[in-house]
Amino acid sequence: MKNGDKTILIIDDQASIRYLLGSFLNNQYRVIGFEDGFSAMQWLASANIPDLILLDLNVPRLSGQDFLAQIKRSGFFQDIPVVIISGDDTKETKDFCDGFGVDAYLVKPFDPVKLNEIVKNIFAEQSDKVAIEQNEAKPILKKLIRLKK
Repeated sequence: MKNGDKTILIIDDQASIRYLLGSFLNNQYRVIGFEDGFSAMQWLASANIPDLILLDLNVPRLSGQDFLAQIKRSGFFQDIPVVIISGDDTKETKDFCDGFGVDAYLVKPFDPVKLNEIVKNIFAEQSDKVAIEQNEAKPILKKLIRLKK
């Protein structure tokens, strides 16, 4: 996979974490970073759709929990995979995130190798899902072509 095929949105108020994640992922993916949920939501509202969101829960202006709730309740952004990267390790917070179907929950400090595995698995699952959907559509397309003749 070359740089730019997939876009990852990083939301973390710590510039060092955004830099670390960007440096780690930038060779394989297009990486966009914001320090708060509000700025990230504005970016999404400008018709930008990432393939994956890496979200810290403790960010200003629009908290990570509020950001997560808004995108997962929307019809437009709800299917974007979300990986939480947070210092909050409480059961209540994890349950909240599980309720919105997050794809993974990593506690800071996190293992970058583990994050890389999670990202690759999410993108592999997306590719598998697209392939299945395309295969399921082939018989329908064949019927439509026959009907058109």
